[in-house]
Formats: sequence, C-alpha cells, structure tokens
Amino acid sequence: MNLIKEYIELTKTCASTDYGDKKSVKLHNKSVDKMYEIAEKIGYEQTTETVDDFAKLLEINEDKTNVWAAVHILERIPANKAIEEKALKIIKQQADGDTAEAMGFKIWLDNYKKK
Repeated sequence: MNLIKEYIELTKTCASTDYGDKKSVKLHNKSVDKMYEIAEKIGYEQTTETVDDFAKLLEINEDKTNVWAAVHILERIPANKAIEEKALKIIKQQADGDTAEAMGFKIWLDNYKKK
C-alpha cells in the first residue's frame, strides 16, 4: 500500500477511537506511531512519495487528516515556508475555542513557538 493511502487509513482509525475501550485506545496509539513513522520516511526522502505529496493531505478535512498532517509536517518534515504556514494555520484554527481539544492545541502552539 502506498504510504499516503496508509496514512489516510490510519487517520480513520484515530477518528473512530472509543476512549472507553482499552483495545481501541491501543490501536489509536499504534496508528499515531505509524503516522509519525510515515511522515519521517517521507520527510527524509526514504520513499517514492514526496513532501509535496504529503502536503496534499492538508486539503483533506475528513477524519481530521489535515490536522494530523499539519502536526506531522511541523514536527517531523522539513518543508518549505508555504507548506509550513498552511500547516500552522490549520493548527491555529484547531486552537481557537474553549474545548479541551482546543486547549491542547494552544499548548502545542506554545511549545512549537519555543523551538
């Protein structure tokens, strides 16, 4: 399976996580680890997929694929300024609000700015 398609499937797994079910959470965590692995492989040109191919994930809102991709681009993939700005905009949108998830993204942004 191509890595971009695999990544999209992994975001679906994460989107369907039942946090009350230990097995579901374990599968979620394995999926996140695998997504980081895929991002790193693409970022360091160890695959046929390119950073530009991966950046197209920023356009897919379904299952928060764009959010996962934004985080992985900013944390693990050396990308050009335009891609980084697009990813950062997605994270800032997620941080806008008072939900627990928004608060998590606010903390993520604070940590990112400190780098």
